[in-house]
Amino acid sequence: MSQGETQGLYGALAALIAASDPQERANILARGAADIAHSRFSSALLFVDDALVVATAPEGATGFRLRDGSHELRRLFLHALARFERNGVCFVPRDKQRVLAGVSPSALDCDLLFVPLIASQKTIGVVAVGLDLALHEAAQGDLAAFCSVATHVLDTSRALAAAHRLSRDSQLLAMVNERLHKSLDRKDVLGGIVSGVRSAFNADTCTIFERSGNARIVPVASSAPFVDAPTTAIELESELRKVFSGLAARRDDYDTGHDAAKGGARSAIGVPFIVDGKIENALVLESSQPHAFDDADISALRSLAFHVGLALSNARLYERERARRTQAESLERVVRILRDTQYVDEVLLVFVVTTSHELPIDCFAYVLDGDALVRRAMRSRDSSRGFVPLDRVERAGLEPFLVVDDPSDSALLPRAAREALFGDGSGVVVPLRIDGNLWGLIAMRSVDGGFTWPQDERAMFVRTLASHLEIALANAHAYERERRRAQERETLAEAARTILGQVDLPTLAEVMSRLAASLVDAEQACVLRWMGDRYGVVGSYGGAVEDLIARTGLALDMRVTQAMGIGPEERRVQRLIEGAGFAVAPLVHGAGDGPTDAIDAFLLVGAKGDIRFGRDRLRLLQELGALTALALRNLELYAASTDANRALHESNQFKDDLLAMLAHDFRGPLTVIEGYCELLMENANTNSEEIETIYAQAKRLVRLAEDALALAHSQGESFALEQTPTDFARYVAENLTEIAPNNPRVVFAPGENGIMVELDRSRFRHVLDNLISNALKYSGEEIVVNVSKKGGRAVLEVTDRGIGIPQGDLATVFSRFGRGSNARNQGIEGSGIGLYVAKKIAEAHRGRIQVRSKENAGSTFSVDLPLLPAHERTTTSDLSRSI
Repeated sequence: MSQGETQGLYGALAALIAASDPQERANILARGAADIAHSRFSSALLFVDDALVVATAPEGATGFRLRDGSHELRRLFLHALARFERNGVCFVPRDKQRVLAGVSPSALDCDLLFVPLIASQKTIGVVAVGLDLALHEAAQGDLAAFCSVATHVLDTSRALAAAHRLSRDSQLLAMVNERLHKSLDRKDVLGGIVSGVRSAFNADTCTIFERSGNARIVPVASSAPFVDAPTTAIELESELRKVFSGLAARRDDYDTGHDAAKGGARSAIGVPFIVDGKIENALVLESSQPHAFDDADISALRSLAFHVGLALSNARLYERERARRTQAESLERVVRILRDTQYVDEVLLVFVVTTSHELPIDCFAYVLDGDALVRRAMRSRDSSRGFVPLDRVERAGLEPFLVVDDPSDSALLPRAAREALFGDGSGVVVPLRIDGNLWGLIAMRSVDGGFTWPQDERAMFVRTLASHLEIALANAHAYERERRRAQERETLAEAARTILGQVDLPTLAEVMSRLAASLVDAEQACVLRWMGDRYGVVGSYGGAVEDLIARTGLALDMRVTQAMGIGPEERRVQRLIEGAGFAVAPLVHGAGDGPTDAIDAFLLVGAKGDIRFGRDRLRLLQELGALTALALRNLELYAASTDANRALHESNQFKDDLLAMLAHDFRGPLTVIEGYCELLMENANTNSEEIETIYAQAKRLVRLAEDALALAHSQGESFALEQTPTDFARYVAENLTEIAPNNPRVVFAPGENGIMVELDRSRFRHVLDNLISNALKYSGEEIVVNVSKKGGRAVLEVTDRGIGIPQGDLATVFSRFGRGSNARNQGIEGSGIGLYVAKKIAEAHRGRIQVRSKENAGSTFSVDLPLLPAHERTTTSDLSRSI
C-alpha cells in the first residue's frame, strides 16, 4: 500500500470517528474498503438496532444488500457466511453464491469477499467486496486490518452513545423527580418536562397530547407554542390513536411532501403514558431530520414514560386527596350555610349560589309541578353566562332518571332534556326526594366541559351534597309548615273571636264569607241556609254569587242530606265537597223539624276559573266551616237562651211583685189583729190564754210578712241602700230597746263607743232583729250582744247558749230556706229566709256574716263591717250604693 493510500485510510478512520450518523459511517466504510481492494464495488452493511444501514462505493454501483433488516434474516445471512470463514474473512466464489440466494436479491457475476465486523462477540455489520480477480494476500490483510480498526471505532462509538443515553436517561429521570418535588400538580409535571425531553433527544419539538371528554386528541403541553408546533405529529388521526392504544410509534418516512426548511417534520416518535392502568397521555418528539430517532430512543422514552406514569399516578393521588379535602371543605361550608336557612326558596337559592361558588359549575334547581319540572333557582359562573336553561322541562323526558337515587350523567339523557338543561355542555342531574316522594332535581353543569374528579367520586360527592340539601329542604318544609299552621291557627283564632262574637245571622254570614275568601284566596264566597222551602243566601262576599251556586250544582229547592251527591266530577276531602273552581263545606245538620241527616247550611267558595283548591286550603276551609257551624249553633242557642232568660225574668219579676204585694197586703190586716189582741188581753178576764195564742200567731205572721217583703226587696233590681255615718254601738243599743224592750235575757256589752260605720239604718235593723230574735228563740238563757273593733273592722256578735247548729248544717244555714236539722226535729217554728236576707243585707254593706256553733252548746253569730275613714266621719250627707 502506498503512502498516499495509507494516509487516505487514516483520513477515512478519522472521518469515521467524527461521524455520528449511521449512514455516513456506512459510506466511509464502503469507500475505505474500495480504496484498499481496488474492487468492482464495496458495500458496507451496518446493523443498527432494528434497522439496516447500507452504503456502496463507488456511488451508483450495484452492490451487495439484504432483502430486509430483520433479525431473522441477519441470523440466516451470518450463518451462511460462517461456512466460508477463513482467518476472519469469508470468500464466496461466484459459483457458491446460491447459498445467499435466500437472503439477498443481488445477482452478481463476481466473487464476493465478506469481512464481518465483530465487537464484543457480536456482529455489528459486514463489509462486502466484489472481486473480478482474486485479491492477493497483502491486500486482504490490509482490508482485514482496516475493518478491525473500523470495528473498534464503531464499538467505541456505540459504548459512548450508550453511556450518553444512560446519562441522558438519568438526567431525564432526575428532571421528572425534580418536577415532582416542586409540584404535584399534573399540568405542572407535564409542562415542566417537555423542554428537557426535547433537548435530550435533539428534537425540534416535544408535545404531550391527551384525549378530551369528547374523544378528541388535543395537546396539553409543548416545548413550542401550540400555534407553531409541527402539524405532522405522526399523522394524528392514525398513529396517535395507536399510541393511545398502548403502542410506541416511530416514523421516518416523511421525506416526501414535507419541506424541512419550512418546519415540516421528517421523523417522529411517540410513546404512551400509562396512569393507573389507563392511557391518558402520549408524548411525541418531532424532528426535521430523517432517521433522527432509533430503537434506543424508543427504549429510553418508554422508560421515561414509565417513570412519568408513576409521577402522574402520584400527582393523581395528590390531586384526588386535595380534591377530597376541597370537596369536604366545600360540603362543610354548604351544610353550614344551609343549616342557618329556614325557608324553601332561600334553601334552594343558597344551595345553588354556594355550590356554584365552591365548584367550577353552573347549578340549577327545579321543583316538580304536576307533569313538569319548574326552575326555582339558578346560578351561572362568569364564563358561561351565555347559557340559560329552560324555565320548564317536561317530566316525561327525565322519568327513567328520576326513579333512581344516584346522579345521572348528562350524556345519558335524551337529547331534548340534555339541551334544555345543559345546552352543548355536560354535567349531572340528581333527583331530590322528601319523605320518599320525588320533589325536584338539581342540575350541575360543568363550566369547562367535564368534571375533573373521577366519576365514582363525583357521584358520591354529588349524592352526599344532594342528601344534605334534601335534609335542609325537609327541615325548611317542616318549619314553613309549622309557621303556616301557626299563622293559620292565629287566623282561625281571630276568625273564631270575630265569628263567635256575632249575634246577628246576616252579619255573621257576611263576616264568615269574607274570612273564607281571604283564607283560601277565593274570589267569591257565600252562605246558604234552609229557609223552610228552599236554600237562600244569608250573606256573601265578592259580588253576585248566582254563577257560583250554579257551578256547584246545588238544587236550592231540595233539602240536602248527608247521603246525597252534588255532582259527578267532585271528590270528597273529609266533609268537604270540592270541584273545578269551587268548594262546598256543609255547616249545620238539621234537627227537629226535618230529617236527622239533613244539612241546613252551606259555605260556598269560588276560585278564579277552573283552578282547584289545594289540600291545605281545603283543610283550612274545613276548619273554618267547623267554626262557622259552631257559631251558627251558638247563634241558635243564644236566641233560645235569650228567649228563655226573658221568660224567666218575667216570671221572677211576677213572683217578686206578687210576694211583695202579698207581704204588704198581709201586714195591714195583721197589724189590726195584733192591736185588737193587745186590747183584749188588757181588758179580758176570760179566754186570755186563747187571746195570747192568737196574738203570738199574729206576730209570727207579721214577722213572716216582713221577711218576705225584705226578701222580695233584696231580689229586686232596684234594691239599694241609703247609708249614713253611724255610731255602731249607739245604733245597736237604741234598737235593742225596741226589739226586746225590758227583756232581762238580753245583755248588751259594748266594747267602746265611737265605732263609726256607714249603715242603711232601716235595712240593717232587719239583720239585728233577725239575729236577736233567733238567739232568744233557740235559747232559754240569756244572750250577749257585743260591739267591738277587730282588725280595722266593726264587729257585732250575738252569742247564745241554746241548741246550737249541727256541724253538717253550718254550710247551708245562710242559704235560702236553710235551717238546722235539730230545729226542725224539735218542731221549732221558722221560715229559713231570715238569715238569707240578713246575709244579703250585710254583703250589700260590704260586710260579712259568719257563725260559730256547736250542737247543744250554743252559737255565736258575727257581722263585721268596714270602718268609716277618719276624714269622712263628720260627713252628714246620705250616701247611696247599688248592688
